[in-house]
Amino acid sequence: MNGKFRKISKKDLLIGLDRIINDGRKLAALTRKGEKVLYDYVTKSDEILMQYIPTVLSPKKFFLPQDEVILEYTTKGKVTAKIEAESMVLFGIKPCDLHGIKILDEAFAESNGDPNYLAKREKSLIIGLDCSRLCDEKAFCYKVNAQNITTGCDFMLHNTGIDFAVTVYTEKGAEQLDKYFQTEIKSENILDDFNQAKAAAFSKFGTFKQLKQLPEIFENNKNHSVWQTEGDKCLSCGSCILVCPTCYCFDVADEMALNLKKGERIRRWDACMLNSFAVVAGNDNFREEPKDRLKHRINRKFNYLMKKHGESVCVGCGRCVRACLVNISPKTIAETITGELSTGG
Repeated sequence: MNGKFRKISKKDLLIGLDRIINDGRKLAALTRKGEKVLYDYVTKSDEILMQYIPTVLSPKKFFLPQDEVILEYTTKGKVTAKIEAESMVLFGIKPCDLHGIKILDEAFAESNGDPNYLAKREKSLIIGLDCSRLCDEKAFCYKVNAQNITTGCDFMLHNTGIDFAVTVYTEKGAEQLDKYFQTEIKSENILDDFNQAKAAAFSKFGTFKQLKQLPEIFENNKNHSVWQTEGDKCLSCGSCILVCPTCYCFDVADEMALNLKKGERIRRWDACMLNSFAVVAGNDNFREEPKDRLKHRINRKFNYLMKKHGESVCVGCGRCVRACLVNISPKTIAETITGELSTGG
C-alpha cells in the first residue's frame, strides 16, 4: 500500500460483518452455543466472540466436512460428481489455524486437485485475527513458530486496543475489505506497538532449538524409547486425529438407497491412530501396535510432511493435548527426542 497502513474501528468492523450477512453470505465465527464455544455460522455480529477461547474443532471442518457426498450414481450406470460450495466468510481465524489451512490448501491442490475442497476455498473469504499472547496453557504454537503468519488468510486484523490494524494479503482481501468495511488510511506504522507487545509476550517461550532439523532427528530416532513409553499409554481412540487442523486422511464408503436403484459415495474423516486404519487384505495390520501408530502420526507432523511442506505440520494449537485422555503431547515427544526436555530447554 505504498507505505500506507489501514485501520478499522471496532464499531465499523461489526457493521461490516453485518453487511456481509445481509448480503446473503454465510458468516462463520467464534461463537457460543449453549455452554460450548466453537466456530459456527452466525446470523448477526453480536453473536461473535472476539476474545479467543480454544475450540474442539478447527475451521478445517468448513472445507473438509466430517461427512461429504462426493458422487451420486444409479445402477443403470449414471454417475454424477457432487460438489457443494457456497459463498462463505470465516472470521476471526487464529494464526495456528491459518497455518493449518495453508497446509490443507497445498495438500488438496496437488496433482489434479480435489474439486470439492478447492471449490469451497475458491468461494471463501478468510479474515484472520492475530494473537497478542498465548491463548491457553496447552498451546505450543511458539515451538513451531505458528503464532506468526505471512499467508493463509485474505486479510488479518490486529487488535490495537481501540481499533484494529489491518494487513491485506490477497487481492480478494483488498476487494472485499473495500466492499464491506469502512477503513481509515494512516501514514504511520500503527502495527509497531502491537508487534512489540506480541513479541514481548512470546519472548519467554521459544521454538524447538533444532526446528529445521526435526525431520532428520526424527528419522534417526525411530527406535527411541519414547515411542514405547507413550504408546503404552495410548488408548487408540483417535481423538487427537479428529481434532487436528492438519490431518486430512479420509475413508470412502458407498451407501445404497433402500430401493437399491441409486447410491452415494461418501467420504468421512479417518484416523491413523485407530487400530483398523492400517488393516489390509487378509486382515493383516502393518501398524498393529499403538506405539507404531503413534510413531507414524508424530513423524507425519515433524518428519514426512515437514519435508514436503517445508514447515512443521503440527501447528501447536494444543487441541490434541486437550483431547487426549492420557496426556500424550507432540511437544513432549519432540522435546524428549531432541533432548530439550532432559536439559530443561
